[in-house]
Amino acid sequence: MAKSVSNEVIVSALLQSGTIKEAAQAVGLTPRAIYDRMADDREFRAQYAEAKTALVRKAVFSINEKLAAAIEAVCDIMTNEDVNPAVRLQAAQTIINNAAKFSSRLDADEWHAIQEGQDTDPLDF
Repeated sequence: MAKSVSNEVIVSALLQSGTIKEAAQAVGLTPRAIYDRMADDREFRAQYAEAKTALVRKAVFSINEKLAAAIEAVCDIMTNEDVNPAVRLQAAQTIINNAAKFSSRLDADEWHAIQEGQDTDPLDF
């Protein structure tokens, strides 16, 4: 197993590349060497999983930061009488559809919290 390239370098390449083949080329390994590292090195798998989770979490936080502005923009379109009525209706449908999805997600999250014995006070941040 090729160990001359650190786990951190390989993980970084994997996160920046679209494929294992591209990551392998970027760090001077074969794809097989990376597959072997994944199969044989528990620490590497943990580092890679943690890094992917952190990347996804960062993306989710970034999206969430923009959510209020996006909702406000759709609401502005929906209530602007100068906008084509069909576009206003589409904005209203977007709000209704997503409100239902958010409500379902909140219900599911609260149900899971109850199952795990956690406090589910919606005002408790």
